[in-house]
Amino acid sequence: MNETSWLLERLERALGGRSLEEVMPASRALVGFAAAIVSSVDGVLAQRAVEKLRAGSRLLPGELEALEVGIRRARPALRIEKGRLPVSSSLSMDEPARAVLEASLPGIASVGWSWDIPWATAFQVAPCVLVTCAHVAERLLQDREALARGHFVARFDADEHRDERAIPITSVLARHPAEDVAFLEMGAAGPLARGLPLAREPGLPCSGRVLGVGYPIYSDGNPAWIDALFENVYGVKRASPGELLGAEGDRLFHDCTTLSGSSGSPLFDPRTGLVVGIHASGQFAWRNTAVSTRVLHAVEPLRSLVAIWE
Repeated sequence: MNETSWLLERLERALGGRSLEEVMPASRALVGFAAAIVSSVDGVLAQRAVEKLRAGSRLLPGELEALEVGIRRARPALRIEKGRLPVSSSLSMDEPARAVLEASLPGIASVGWSWDIPWATAFQVAPCVLVTCAHVAERLLQDREALARGHFVARFDADEHRDERAIPITSVLARHPAEDVAFLEMGAAGPLARGLPLAREPGLPCSGRVLGVGYPIYSDGNPAWIDALFENVYGVKRASPGELLGAEGDRLFHDCTTLSGSSGSPLFDPRTGLVVGIHASGQFAWRNTAVSTRVLHAVEPLRSLVAIWE
């Protein structure tokens, strides 16, 4: 498949039967007059990009960026409440996979100060062990006194069976020697008896569906239309469906909607409900990068820290 066909098909999958006009217009009430003007320009450029792609023409950089904006705006960031995935056409999956994934949701936590300022995501892989990004662990180690005093916590949401819990993070257990992944130790067991199940060898095809779950937060660098997409609610657990755009070695590229705070989010394969990657970074309107779970399974000291491999 050539790049033109791939872009068109990716856009159609993201739109899910909707038109560009349905996802691109901005409401002034939500994002303000200036943002509405920007959105209108993006919409014109994105529509022009589609017409050029259908005619077999190459896109200008501004048109390609506008098309990516259209795809991202078609990718929802769905709020998870009471431990259940919302009903959405973007989250269609088999019931067994949905059950596995929903059973994992209580083990995904925000990471931040004990006085409730989250700035990252982590998830359980054993009773007292979390996985997140190495750059998140580095931030903890920059204030070792606060870490020793229990000022950094993993905050697990309340659901139908559990109250909200904030568990102190006590240490950085280990870091991958080359990739942006680290293990944290908690001062008490998290809500899951063992942790989230990780894939030994993710078998995702290019353009395969993926799902990121984390705690995106507000940033001054966000495009104005992001407030409308998130309904001005940040720092809560959200499910962001997307696609695998490709891979280089043990790094997976995807287009799930992520923001600051998403670092350390588990990336799921919706076909199985297994974690296949750890979201590490993103470049807006291009691609996000996750680290494959394969790198953890390949290093023995790290592999033994994970309770469930499948």
